[in-house]
Amino acid sequence: MKKPTKWIVVALTSGLIPLSGLLCQPAQAVLLNESGTSVLADSAGVSTGPEALVVDWSVQENASLIFTYTYTVYNPAGDVQLPGSGSPGSPEVVDAFSVGFDTTAPGAFIPGSQTGGLLDLNNGAIGLNWDFNPVSPGTNSGPLSFESLLLPTQGFAVALDANPPSPWSSYPDGQEVPVPAGVVVPDSMSTVTALAGALLLFPALKRSKPLQSK
Repeated sequence: MKKPTKWIVVALTSGLIPLSGLLCQPAQAVLLNESGTSVLADSAGVSTGPEALVVDWSVQENASLIFTYTYTVYNPAGDVQLPGSGSPGSPEVVDAFSVGFDTTAPGAFIPGSQTGGLLDLNNGAIGLNWDFNPVSPGTNSGPLSFESLLLPTQGFAVALDANPPSPWSSYPDGQEVPVPAGVVVPDSMSTVTALAGALLLFPALKRSKPLQSK
């Protein structure tokens, strides 16, 4: 057996390394704390420049092993309505955001934990939606959050306004965002369409349902 080197023997015998104290210390849990940025491509598939949207995201785990997912939607300066819209060349806004995962799966979504924006909607097997004041070019939505018991994986997101370059999405040309693992809705244009359709319900919901204070 290889003998310990001289400096280790000296350190142990002289008390420089309190080995017994180290052995008695409890292990410290490492809590997840991740953040990053994803780009949602516009309706023409462009994922660079002012027509694409930027989503800052984070996933933070607390001592109770609950994960907080947070997204902030940034509308880049210079974003304008494209041909085919009501006012081509005028500033474009974004006013709704959705992430795709099955919120009905065990542990995927903690009821009552969705916050941010003006109005939020749990869309069940499709995902979570937020409606917020129109975000003009160069501004952002503020944090949009929810809590889950599940670790993150990559899933897709959709943002919306009434005019092109909306809708913006992760699929097929943009980048995915973190969502709870094991319950991700498969990437497809039909799912993107379903999410965008759910976001379009927000104006009717705002007219028929008074806003609740956060």
